Amino acid sequence: MVCASQTRVFLREFAPFFFGCEHGVFCVLGFYIDDSADQKRKTVFSVAGFVGEGDQWFEAERSWNARLEREGLDYFRTYDCLALENHFQEKLVDRHGLTTARVIADAVLRDLKALVAACPLYAYCFGVLMDDYRLVASEPDGKIVLNEDPYIFAHHLLIGLVLDDANKFSRREIVAFIYDENSKAKLLQDSWVGFKEQNPNWANSAGTLAPLDDKKHAPIQVADLIANNTTRFFLEFPNDPEAAKAKLKGWLKGNLQRVVYADARWLREVVAGNVERFKALGANAGMIKMPNT
Repeated sequence: MVCASQTRVFLREFAPFFFGCEHGVFCVLGFYIDDSADQKRKTVFSVAGFVGEGDQWFEAERSWNARLEREGLDYFRTYDCLALENHFQEKLVDRHGLTTARVIADAVLRDLKALVAACPLYAYCFGVLMDDYRLVASEPDGKIVLNEDPYIFAHHLLIGLVLDDANKFSRREIVAFIYDENSKAKLLQDSWVGFKEQNPNWANSAGTLAPLDDKKHAPIQVADLIANNTTRFFLEFPNDPEAAKAKLKGWLKGNLQRVVYADARWLREVVAGNVERFKALGANAGMIKMPNT
């Protein structure tokens, strides 16, 4: 049982409920997801995360929390670290002053990125170019298939990328998907059955989908770190593609698995593959069938 005063919940305490286990050995992979965007989602909306085995996540979580504890931090959010706001203001700025807080925050960010890069966790990144999304969603067929908000669509696509790779393993792997608990969590949760029904090629490898509080669960904070960097990657890419790629690849070394973005051409392929079914079934059309990636 978790005491009311406890600020963190460790993966070992709840993993059997999400992952399932046999003789104490977890038998599925865990993929932790978070989303990010520039201010007001003007340019890009990103969803990203890391996948790994249970023991790998336990070790990453242990090291992550130990680094935060050294600075008296209860949890980590990338935006708060960069802007020195909210929790970082309370714990660092108010205690040490702005100049020292900036030095400490930069060191924490640098150390956490190095920690993640050294772990056998593998990153998947997906970005929606918002101008392209709004354009296609405003077209006659796009209005039928796409919602105004890409939140569900982007999460489904990222999950599909992971399941697509899981299906290529020589032995069957089940992937549990854990995402940040927020105001839209119920919408994503309610979409899970329909997503699997519309994408049976992925359903066999799709395990649990569940939301968790990022303040208490370090793996969600790890996902926040890659989501924030994914947004920055897509913001920088148009101006200097090689520099943007080098920065992302340089941080994650060989652990960067997939980076995909939804531009107008790709989105129109999605719409074309779904529009007739949506016209025929209307409100009963269910989830979007995802394209081959």
